[in-house]
Amino acid sequence: MTEDQQHGSFNFAAHRLAQEARQALSFGSRGVKDVTAEFATAAKQLQPGQLVKDDYFTLFEAVGALEIMDPKMDSGCVPEDDSFEAEFDVCRGLEAAEIIWILDELLCLEAAWHDGYPLSQTVFTSLHVDRLLSPDNNAPYNLHYDRRPAGDLSNDEQLVHIVLRAYCLALIKCSQLVLHTVQSQNFYEEEDFVTHLFGRELLPKLSTDECYRLLDDALRFITTLNLPADTSEALKARLAFRRNYLAALIDDTDDWPDLIARMEVIDSTNSLGRPLREAFSDKVQRQLATSTPPRPMLQVSWKDAYARWTKMCAGIIETERLTSFWICQSPHCLQRAMWAFSYLEPQPNTFARAYLQDRLFGSDRITEDVSHFDLLLTDIRDLVLAGDPLADPDSFQVELPSDPRHQCSRHIEAFMDKAFEEYLNVYRMVCQNRCRIRRTFTQAIPIMDALETEAIRTDEELNRLAPREAMPNKSGAKVQLNPLTTWTKFYKVQIMARTIQLGFETEIYLPDELCTMYWLLSVFAHHQCSRIEAIERHLLVRTLSLLDHPQQNSRYAAECMASRDWLRSLHLQWDATRMMALALWRLCGILMAVRIIEAPKRDFAQDQLLYDARMKPYLSVNNEPIPSLQDLDRARQNIKSVEVTCKSIEMDVKEAKAHLAEVKMMSPEQAKYVGTEEQWKREMKQLETTCVAIAVQASQLMRIAGKHGKKGAQEGDSLKETVEASIPPPEKRYHGWWVVPQLKERKM
Repeated sequence: MTEDQQHGSFNFAAHRLAQEARQALSFGSRGVKDVTAEFATAAKQLQPGQLVKDDYFTLFEAVGALEIMDPKMDSGCVPEDDSFEAEFDVCRGLEAAEIIWILDELLCLEAAWHDGYPLSQTVFTSLHVDRLLSPDNNAPYNLHYDRRPAGDLSNDEQLVHIVLRAYCLALIKCSQLVLHTVQSQNFYEEEDFVTHLFGRELLPKLSTDECYRLLDDALRFITTLNLPADTSEALKARLAFRRNYLAALIDDTDDWPDLIARMEVIDSTNSLGRPLREAFSDKVQRQLATSTPPRPMLQVSWKDAYARWTKMCAGIIETERLTSFWICQSPHCLQRAMWAFSYLEPQPNTFARAYLQDRLFGSDRITEDVSHFDLLLTDIRDLVLAGDPLADPDSFQVELPSDPRHQCSRHIEAFMDKAFEEYLNVYRMVCQNRCRIRRTFTQAIPIMDALETEAIRTDEELNRLAPREAMPNKSGAKVQLNPLTTWTKFYKVQIMARTIQLGFETEIYLPDELCTMYWLLSVFAHHQCSRIEAIERHLLVRTLSLLDHPQQNSRYAAECMASRDWLRSLHLQWDATRMMALALWRLCGILMAVRIIEAPKRDFAQDQLLYDARMKPYLSVNNEPIPSLQDLDRARQNIKSVEVTCKSIEMDVKEAKAHLAEVKMMSPEQAKYVGTEEQWKREMKQLETTCVAIAVQASQLMRIAGKHGKKGAQEGDSLKETVEASIPPPEKRYHGWWVVPQLKERKM
């Protein structure tokens, strides 16, 4: 191309750009017309509820229209007479009283973050923290970028640049460690904990050693100031708390009780702080990377924050107690400890629950001497293979391929590998809130059912390699124990029963569904009792054979005796559950029969469809499917009259109380509640009180029915006009899993 041609091309391009610019600018020269009145007139012509839809007005455009210049949606919207950024100077000096207030406010906001609020509403609203996290701030992360020497700063400025800066950096490091612990374990984003960092980094290059050094320097600096004694001690207490908290998070120390003591000191000096609201601003959100609408800055009172910190530390202290060596030795003691932790009042927060999971599953060992493999093998041995060489750890060390112990061990190991993840979830799931525990349990049911198929195949191989003598059952027929199948069925049915019990606690069942669900619970409990009885029969034969040679088999014999005590405890507990469920099934059934409790009107509903909808979590079970609607209808026919039913309820309650009284006589080692003795006693008391409440309500119903001469149910008699029933909420029950309808005679 020649020079003239190039010059002509440039002129053409310049002309085209100038023309496009004039066209773009011409838009602003158009006249502006106010269409508000016309729009209001047109809107009045619409009928109430009528919608106007433009096929080309997309959801993106609709949301964009809402966000632009809407203070509730547009984080960049700046009201009149306001500035885009906060005008507070984070580098200016502050008095000690103001520093104390800022440190306490940061503790308040950090506690709120632990309880599930986002960082954008809590810690990130601190302008000092925001400056340290600013993308243009680099190590050593100073509040000011000119790096003036400390000698050029006044005392008030040094309080900010030495004390407050050290505290904020340590707080950011603590937040990073907490976030790592929570994200490494099972939790539910947004529901339990908000992990968003909104485009910020929590200073990953800052080491904990550097935080220690800065905090120590700050502590030494405070001693050089001529501050009042109470003010000096208040600052030292807050810095010491932050240092100890940081050490606890990185496992340098487990002295969580000391944190509570230091928090008490902070609480006693909280009144020394002088508020400085300008040091916090929700304008920081305008600089954060987020697609969510702006949220107002959270206001947390010190009293509330102090209670949250104390609760969290207490939960972690309980975590360490419930995961002690002696509890972790027994899988069943540990399972009970996990349930005890989940039912602490108040309920532990997300970090405490993640901390518990991290202690148990953060490595390949529960404790120094107990691996996850040992925990699972011990569980199988305690429940179905006590005193059997199949579950002896020494058998897994045999390397001779022709040895039956080696062959059996390889099959058991293969089964354990498949069961391992779901077995550990039995512990993990309990670390969630109630609704999540139930939901994850329902998701585990088909997994356990598929695992049962694998257990059946493995038992067939074990019976081929190491045949066992079949034992007669109740009917006299000889059957094999099939240990792995029995173990898997036990846990599958236990999980299914827990989903029902948690359903009562979370109030997902309507009053007319209580009868059905307690009947199903009694069926599950009956299956468990039958299964435990079969294990006990085989264990008795094994124990007697071992006692014939006590010196050769002393260890196996001791295992059998301990397992017999444990199985006896389990049998009593499931028997008590069965009888209590039967009693409540009868009580709710007779209340429905006499129309005190009635199902809501459903014009198009079908009984089978309603039954399938409620039983949906259990319909996928192929091995031993749940009872059908016809089975439930046949069971309902056993509910005769008020008088007969109430007498049956009294007998059920009496038997349940007898089982509870017997299990209460067992030691913590026998019933495997080591470490949770207080919770065990409280639960036994709650169950006994529930039994009394069931009997009282049955007596109340029979008294009212006798008073009005209406004792029949099948004859069509109705007590609806004379008796009123109410369903107590979980907090008003003696035990959350047992719903006892409260009956009251109507005033005529």
